[in-house]
Amino acid sequence: MRTLVPLVALSLGLSACSLLLDFDEEGQPCDERNQCLPGYVCKDDACVSDGSATGDAGTRTDAGTGTDAGTGGDAGTDAGLP
Repeated sequence: MRTLVPLVALSLGLSACSLLLDFDEEGQPCDERNQCLPGYVCKDDACVSDGSATGDAGTRTDAGTGTDAGTGGDAGTDAGLP
């Protein structure tokens, strides 16, 4: 019984993760307001691709345009060697 509970929990956790990996909006039913995810349109009560390419990362830059480490020497020498 002690090994059954962790085994069942592990099986449920792994099966839930694998269901989300293969999600495809194409052919899914439209919501109650006849809307679909970006890049899809509702046609005959099903979501179909509208032909536009969609990105999942957005258009904003992540790290900015400034330099990261600067120009000063802040680390000094390593292990006494110049």
